[in-house]
Amino acid sequence: MTDRWLEIAVCVDRTAIDDVQRVVSRVAGARIAVEHPGGSVSFGIVRAYLADGPDCQSIRQAIEEALWHLSSTEATSLSSPTVRWVRREDYSNAWRAFYRPLPIGRKFMIVPSWLEPPGENRRVIRLDPGMAFGTGLHPTTQLAVEAVERVICPGARVVDLGTGSGILAIVAALAGAASVVALDTDPDAVRTAKLNVAANDCNAVVAVGHGTLPRPNLAPADVLVANIVADVHLRNLGFYIGAVVPGGALILGGVDVSRDGEVRALAERHGAELLRADQSDNWVCFTFNSCYPPPIVP
Repeated sequence: MTDRWLEIAVCVDRTAIDDVQRVVSRVAGARIAVEHPGGSVSFGIVRAYLADGPDCQSIRQAIEEALWHLSSTEATSLSSPTVRWVRREDYSNAWRAFYRPLPIGRKFMIVPSWLEPPGENRRVIRLDPGMAFGTGLHPTTQLAVEAVERVICPGARVVDLGTGSGILAIVAALAGAASVVALDTDPDAVRTAKLNVAANDCNAVVAVGHGTLPRPNLAPADVLVANIVADVHLRNLGFYIGAVVPGGALILGGVDVSRDGEVRALAERHGAELLRADQSDNWVCFTFNSCYPPPIVP
């Protein structure tokens, strides 16, 4: 095992932390640590750690190029990365040093496995950094968690599409769902979600699988939540509606405010009734009452 690691650190607006973490993880498979901002601080620091070896510099270049593309094509504020070598023991400590319990939604708190929960009246979700793309800081995650909390009734059947870290599936299970099917097309996300589901003792309720809709033999759900992006929603709304029982809830998160009109209009053309639209920063999360079978969309 290597005795030194290359640390690549980038200062980023707190709302873009999940995006930066996702890009770095998918490009390089690097181990990630995030310095969570506290209070009114508007930024955080994402740190990637690369083991010393023959591919280290090429992976570093790939990360730097990915960050450059992200900053140039998205409304994302990033600093120029700083790079330094650290010892193995420094890496091990840095990977954990900045993680703190994070309140999310109305009832829950994300707590890394090595920390004791604070004395607050919130249900603990164990979610370790480096295992998942979602830190819970991103407004889309916060909005989706709150929407799931509102609509889940005891005994509900749920589909979590694009589960990522599995956090929404875990919230649904802890909120009383009888069954949750959590799907993702990314094999790394599937592995991560399975670990997180197990860490929260939700295996009896949550089944994590690789794939998306349509999915043969998937029984219609009472609730479908998809916290993805507007383009995916627009391509798959017909599948969403078909996967929910009449009168069930359809939660669509990850919608940029510039695209909310398109998503809402198409959902309504499919017969979905808008119940509420919640916004944080430039992101919208819709909750619809589904209709099935959907009308024919010209």
